[in-house]
Amino acid sequence: MGDLLVRGGLVVDGTGAAARPADVRVRDGRIAEIGPGLRPDGERVLDASGAYVTPGFIDIHTHFDPTVFWDPLCDPMPQHGVTTVLTGNCSLSLAPVRPEHRRGLQELLCYIEDLPSEVLDVSIPWGWESYGEYLSAVEELGGFGVNLAGMVGHNMLRTYVMGEAAWDRPATGEERARIAVLLDHCLSAGAAAMSTSLGFDEDRNKRPVPSRQADDAELGALLDVLARHRKFVQFIPAATGRQMRRDVQRMADLTGPRGVVSTWIGVFHDSDHPDRAGDMLDFAGQLQAQGVPNYPQVSPRTLDIHVNWDGGMSWFALENSWHKMVQASRPEKEPMLRDPRWRALAREEWDRIPRTMIPHKHADRIRLVSVTRPENERWVGAALADLVADRGGHPSDVLADWLLANDANAGIVGVGVANADPAGVAATLTHPASVMANSDAGAHLQMMCAIGDTTLMLTRHVRDRGDLTVEQAVYRMTGQLAERFGFAGRGRLTAGAAGDLAVFGLDELDWAADVFAADLPEGARRLRRPPGGYRFTVVGGTVVQAGGELTGARPGHLLRPGR
Repeated sequence: MGDLLVRGGLVVDGTGAAARPADVRVRDGRIAEIGPGLRPDGERVLDASGAYVTPGFIDIHTHFDPTVFWDPLCDPMPQHGVTTVLTGNCSLSLAPVRPEHRRGLQELLCYIEDLPSEVLDVSIPWGWESYGEYLSAVEELGGFGVNLAGMVGHNMLRTYVMGEAAWDRPATGEERARIAVLLDHCLSAGAAAMSTSLGFDEDRNKRPVPSRQADDAELGALLDVLARHRKFVQFIPAATGRQMRRDVQRMADLTGPRGVVSTWIGVFHDSDHPDRAGDMLDFAGQLQAQGVPNYPQVSPRTLDIHVNWDGGMSWFALENSWHKMVQASRPEKEPMLRDPRWRALAREEWDRIPRTMIPHKHADRIRLVSVTRPENERWVGAALADLVADRGGHPSDVLADWLLANDANAGIVGVGVANADPAGVAATLTHPASVMANSDAGAHLQMMCAIGDTTLMLTRHVRDRGDLTVEQAVYRMTGQLAERFGFAGRGRLTAGAAGDLAVFGLDELDWAADVFAADLPEGARRLRRPPGGYRFTVVGGTVVQAGGELTGARPGHLLRPGR
């Protein structure tokens, strides 16, 4: 196991160096030699003629923490060349957690990450309390289709120590010290880093998540622990420009003197405000020039958001009307949609609130993609704007009527919510301050498929547009991430490194639209992206996918970076 020879390809080693013809031999899961004309020595031989051979891709922004309990292969991550993922982002992890807090944690996960609650009910064993016990439970699953590392969420640390008070106030000095000790235990057990949310996330009842109650004294105490362990912090700033800048500056003021690396999300190209993303990336670059290692994450993917009418945060800013209807039980929805008082409130919020996840101010960007009754089929593919033009009335009322005509379950997609302009996206991907991450893979299963950013990077921005060379793109998806976030021995093709490989012909790759698949436990649906056209994906010298098909092999293991 873990022995193979990849022959006849162009090696792109993950350093940014030019591609070169060479073979790659892997023995016992690690790269043994790289060079031209290597002879087979009894191991499996993979044909890479006409293809690139690169390090397996690293994704540092995923939410596969729950997924591995029902799908340890992490489909379709291997089919898009990914061999290592980092979970526990956005102040959310599955530990530490007291037994009495498990249900609340699951509800928070299911809301923020748009996961079907019934799937977690039957899949998560919840037999742990400490972070170390959680990692042991993960290891007992017996391997994965990718390598897995996990962060600990600040929300979980606060709730474990403070209980319900974590939602309401800053920690006392004694609580702050206990939270810091708890983080130390989690890092010692194998957590790769800590994640937190400063200014965005909330629960389905609009309560800001516990980490948003933390003051600078608490954050400083936690960053002191991270500095001792030489670990980093991932954080979410506020979503709006001025407050986002203030949150990034706040974290820079705390991490800079301590030498703690930070990485943060929320930078997307906005066609309505085309300079905003560049301004934030320039600001991050200024901080880097001052010696503050902060790395904003960017993604190539356009955000097209499917509305999940049975939960999720698609309409979170229209909090008293559409958001409340989405959170209501199925029997409550139709009476609410018919209620004149609800309709009046919905119209008022629709007009007053400037934006939410669904682009409600742009009815031409709200697409009708499925119906429940045959007489409505002719509208599939049209936009809400077409319905408004045909029927007249306020867009909120027209949408409410459309839902009632489709059993409160019509398929609606908000198109081009962000990252809609490829040229604007390219400017974020090539900005020297950014890192290519922020996929969100494993989350929002009913809103979008967040898997496949690697393939979109290589197809649209390398092959089709020429925004980056193959070598530049591979470096940004492998070696750069390994260097900055502590994945030692990964992200580069060199003797002694992990035998994690992606083999692909650039012209063979394809980034296809996501489609619904009812393949989750309990028959629940998710959006899944088709395979990306990679010839092989290799984890530790074992082929985990070939030609788009998973092999069923599970050589990936739990990583504990820095240990």
